[in-house]
Amino acid sequence: MVTAALTSGNLQAADYCHKRRPADVRCFYVINPRSPHGDWALREIVRPAFRALRAECGLSAEALPYGEIPTARPDLITYVVYGPTDPLLMTGDEKAYLAALSAAGVRTNVVSAYELTAGGADRPGYERAATVVPDLCDELDVNAIYPDEVDRCRNIRTNTWQDLYTNVIGETIRLKYTPARSLEPGDLAVRHRLGAEHAWEIAELARLHREHRLWQRKPWTDGSIVFTHDGFWYVSQTVTDKTAMSPADFDLVTSYDESRQALTYTGPRLPSSDAPEYLMLSSLLSMHGRRPRLIVHFHHRELTRGHRYRELVTAATVECGRFAAGRQLFAELRERRSDWVIIREHGMVWIGDSTGEFERFCHRVLH
Repeated sequence: MVTAALTSGNLQAADYCHKRRPADVRCFYVINPRSPHGDWALREIVRPAFRALRAECGLSAEALPYGEIPTARPDLITYVVYGPTDPLLMTGDEKAYLAALSAAGVRTNVVSAYELTAGGADRPGYERAATVVPDLCDELDVNAIYPDEVDRCRNIRTNTWQDLYTNVIGETIRLKYTPARSLEPGDLAVRHRLGAEHAWEIAELARLHREHRLWQRKPWTDGSIVFTHDGFWYVSQTVTDKTAMSPADFDLVTSYDESRQALTYTGPRLPSSDAPEYLMLSSLLSMHGRRPRLIVHFHHRELTRGHRYRELVTAATVECGRFAAGRQLFAELRERRSDWVIIREHGMVWIGDSTGEFERFCHRVLH
């Protein structure tokens, strides 16, 4: 079995000091030969996603036969999308193949396809996916993309090409913003001061992530934290283990430019890939007289896609990693007059003023 140690945040830290170029990435797709939906998924999900990725990011994908493992290239990020498949009914050889891909260092997404009943409803037992599939992903070290799309023509619950597009970026290029690193002595001094100022709060947030299991896949790939200040922000870095974080895992962000999709930061690693939307959200809330001191974006296996609080799910999918997403979240929070929302297909965002408030929220809502 592939263990989490193979892809721990500490081992990947050097990989997240710079934004990746398309030349640093190679992508493949593997169509499940046993699936009756294979040709359809290639036509309607895989190819449209990579057309958009090629146009925007310069990424393209090659076909890879089922069972083959790409030759190891330690100088490149290797990505594979596999499917379609029903993760609840995945065969032993499928599991072995996906585990072998992960053991070879391949980052793997799985396109899901769950058959529906004749009446178009989820089959009995589908509710097990909320816990069984995340555990399977942990075991195999892959990411099964959650299926919110119901295709009535094929009578399956599956993914969209937009789902795949977003997940490919997350596994490869990682960032949608353009970073600029500042080494100005004044910025370095402010980051050092904020580290001392927020050290206790960061330790408390790490404890809450451990106690309430506030992640979906891995604690170092999921979520982000922003402390807001007048004119700057203190932001968790990408690949930060939220269960063991310290001030060393936070950057100072001094400015951003929505028109250029850019931000300026001070710190050893890049700010969270989700930073743009929370910088924008903070600014918009401040303009309307309510700037929170703390923004926590987190995941929770039951809450993200469970049956509770569905009235707080965003009206549309939010393309995270872009400043425009902050505008969407601002509108959703205002419409609901709430201090938190569930981002469709992506997790939660909570706004408040202290770790104590966030802890009370966790006890009230998560249990």
